[in-house]
Amino acid sequence: MMTSTIGAAFSTEQLFRWNVLFAQESDKDLEFDEGLEEDDLNQSKPPSRKPLLWIVLLLLAMGVAYWSLKPDAFMPQSTSIDTTDITSNQDSHQSQAAITPPTFQENQEVSLIDTLGMSLLMGDPANTTSGPMVKSGEPLTILDGNYQPTGWVYQVRTQTGKTGWISAEKLKKQS
Repeated sequence: MMTSTIGAAFSTEQLFRWNVLFAQESDKDLEFDEGLEEDDLNQSKPPSRKPLLWIVLLLLAMGVAYWSLKPDAFMPQSTSIDTTDITSNQDSHQSQAAITPPTFQENQEVSLIDTLGMSLLMGDPANTTSGPMVKSGEPLTILDGNYQPTGWVYQVRTQTGKTGWISAEKLKKQS
């Protein structure tokens, strides 16, 4: 009995159908291993970061160059008072207070103190260039005055029209 029920349940026709299904070749579309290499080659790569690196390096180099040209550009201005400025201002006030008043005025008539007969006028108040020669006792007219570290120097004009600078020690008021 047992065989008859098995035969009834599984007919011989149905068994051939299953064998046919197992004996068939598989479809080529179901092959999953063939296209993997091609897919790997065609896949897009992630974007390269080299251009970004070059841009960052360029910005860094430009920043260093700017800072080297202007090193105080990124530092805040100090509000502290520099002591050297204070002392130099005090020195200038003291030196201005120590300046003696001028001995002569503009358009005042003076004469050259007797020295060795002739004296050389200076071309400028700092005595860097030479000027014309003047005889001692010759009348001069004061045109301008300038204070130098050695004392007052005056621009004078002779009666003949020559001009030059001479120190106050070599001049006397004309009486």
